[in-house]
Amino acid sequence: MNDDQGTTSAARVLGQLFMLPIAAFVYGIEVLIKTMQGIQDISNQGMEVMVGPQMRSSALPEIRAAPAAPVQQETDSNPYIADMMVESASTHFKEEQTLSNGNYDSGRDKDLHDDMLKLVRYKILFVKREYEVAFPEREDLVSENMDGSAFAAWKVAEFIQQLGNGSTIDVPAKWGTKYPSEDRDKYVVNGKLKGFPDDDKKYLRVYYEVLERYPREKFKYEEQQIRVLEEIRDNLHKGLS
Repeated sequence: MNDDQGTTSAARVLGQLFMLPIAAFVYGIEVLIKTMQGIQDISNQGMEVMVGPQMRSSALPEIRAAPAAPVQQETDSNPYIADMMVESASTHFKEEQTLSNGNYDSGRDKDLHDDMLKLVRYKILFVKREYEVAFPEREDLVSENMDGSAFAAWKVAEFIQQLGNGSTIDVPAKWGTKYPSEDRDKYVVNGKLKGFPDDDKKYLRVYYEVLERYPREKFKYEEQQIRVLEEIRDNLHKGLS
């Protein structure tokens, strides 16, 4: 009888030992589930604090993009950024004063800031009220690295110089004899425009766009050195003879 009881007790203990890993696994699953439920509850409470309880759904909370922070708040808290924005806007406005179209034609290529060879199409405009006119379109190759203001100043100065050197540009028909009215013989000769009054040169603008870009040929420094040496040799030979 005692042997039977001992065998039964041993079997029970052995069975309990086999059940321990299963019980531990089940307990671990229960802890994991409770932990996940706790995390979900915390997340739901956080969503209620941010958007209010009326936005919470019965299932998982809806994922929404965080609202963008207002730019004004950032600039107000950082006066340095605000100063940079004001300075940048002011510089851009001053540059656009010499151009023709401001920001109304931003889709066109107006970037001259590179060392490539650029084919540029441009027009000289006169924007004085009641005498607005666009002069004939021109094209030019630009190799310099420059900004829009520099290009505009260059082409306006070139245009004025060309008018004074025997220009063939007709006086616009809409001007008739009304403009220039004072000292007309100084600025108009045989129906050709020869210049503008000094006070009216400020009304000249430049419209332009970059049509195409081309890589420039490499600078042939060695060939130029050989050419210079050959010239020096020839001069020496002439001096000796």
